[in-house]
This record gives sequence, C-alpha cells and structure tokens, in this order.
Amino acid sequence: MTSSKPHLLFEDEPDKDIKAQFSSIPWAIKLFQDPTLRPFISRSRVRPKTSSSTRETFVSQTLHTPDTISDWQSFFRAGTDSKPFEVIYLLKLGSGLNGHHDLAHGGFLSVILDDVIGTAADVERPMDKSTMTAYLKVDYRRPVKTPRTLLARAWLEKIEGRKMWGRGTIEDGEGTVLADGEALFIVVESLRPKEKL
Repeated sequence: MTSSKPHLLFEDEPDKDIKAQFSSIPWAIKLFQDPTLRPFISRSRVRPKTSSSTRETFVSQTLHTPDTISDWQSFFRAGTDSKPFEVIYLLKLGSGLNGHHDLAHGGFLSVILDDVIGTAADVERPMDKSTMTAYLKVDYRRPVKTPRTLLARAWLEKIEGRKMWGRGTIEDGEGTVLADGEALFIVVESLRPKEKL
C-alpha cells in the first residue's frame, strides 16, 4: 500500500474478490477502470484488531454482512484547480437494511452520508487529531430499493479553523441522486478508549 494522504489506506489494486462482485454492473466497472481514481480501504470498514476495541464497530461489523453491505470499495479522486478532491464509495446492499418493504431505511442512508463526508473531512484533519459530526442534514430525493448497488460521493466545501463543511450524495450510478446531505465536522483531540473502571 502506498499513500500520499496519510489518513487513507491506499491500495495498489482493488481487492479482486470485491471487484468481481461488481463486474456485472457496467457503471461500477467504469469506476475500477478510471485512472483518476485511487482505491483505498475505508477505515470505518476495517474490523477492530482486538475484541476489546469498540471503534467503528457499527460500520465494520453490524453493517458488514451478506444482508446489509456485503461488498464495499472506496476510491479517492484528487482535486483540480476547479474541483475539490472527492471520496467515492461503491456499495452492494442487501435487504437487511430495509425500513419499508424492499426500501432502504432512511437512517441507514444518513449513516452512509455521515461516513463518506466524514472520510472527506478526515483527509484534511491533522494527523494527531480526530473529527466528529456536529451537524448532518439529509434530503431524501427518491426511495432506495434493495437489494442494489449504490454510489456515494463526498467532498469538502470549506474549512475554517477546526470546522469542516462537506457535502455528499447517494446515487444510483447512472447520475440520479437518491439522497444528498451536508455536514459540519469539528476537529477534536484524538479519542482514546475509556480506562477500565
């Protein structure tokens, strides 16, 4: 793994098994073939190294099953003079995320927007700090049917001191926005596990 963004765990190549799970979806394969995208492993998807750790367990364990998010690939696109950098998630959803029949729960979509915008904020935070969500607003544009494959993307719009404002979308991969959100993240001291009482 190589990295020019220390908060991202870049891969030289995406995992072959994960790539195979998306191989029947033309728009998804285009992401794997896009030379402007660098694959990385989302820290929120990495299972804790010890059983006593409770960091990121909601996404890395609870939402990492065949019925929830069975496959996940993250990409990073560097910014240009006219566009900010972008974090992209490719997600394969099962029906264990439903609120209504065959429709993903809105709270789940909020979690994905919080995670993808939070990853964008993490790219710019100081190495010895962490970020926390202070505000998240989500607009639900269309119902999200399950099972299906989704695209989530996020970018930062402004940084002022410890405050980072970002935006994100959840899309169908063909350009239709299903939900979008805006968030404010605050840079905080790194959080450590609580000491045993």
